[in-house]
Amino acid sequence: YDRMVAKLDGFLNPPGHTLKKYPESDSSERASYARAVAYHKLADLPQALAELNSLLIAHPDDPYFHELKGQVLFEYGRIGDAIPAYERAVALLPDEPQLRIGLAQAQIETNDPALNAVALGHLRRAVLSERASAMAWRYLGIAYGRVGEFGQSSLALAEEALLRGNKADVLFHTQ
Repeated sequence: YDRMVAKLDGFLNPPGHTLKKYPESDSSERASYARAVAYHKLADLPQALAELNSLLIAHPDDPYFHELKGQVLFEYGRIGDAIPAYERAVALLPDEPQLRIGLAQAQIETNDPALNAVALGHLRRAVLSERASAMAWRYLGIAYGRVGEFGQSSLALAEEALLRGNKADVLFHTQ
């Protein structure tokens, strides 16, 4: 519960508020987690990574710390560096679709053709349990397109459009 509150504090509150609530003098796990998010929002990658790396040293098998590190690196454009963090998160919690979606997104964004089929596998598995994720369907459509399965790509993109309430795109992709 404390970690959830800390993560929400980090993402929903202004970074200054979060850093005041969780000062450096607070060495608790929740404080470090909140500060990592706050530093990320402040575009202070070194500080965000320092907080995350300290969490990972203390908790190397926590998939959510690896996932947040992947997200931070991905959002800073360090996509290649994000992939190992996401891969570790998926290895630790393979049935969590959001982790697979994050990994697949990073793999697709590398524009490395060798990763398209791998990303496709993660996305296929993710949408089995996360059917309401428009983003998952979007990336699934991209992955299918990149491996030349254009019918499946259109179907996935129609699913995304349906979830977003975009009837024109649903019709476009189903005709």
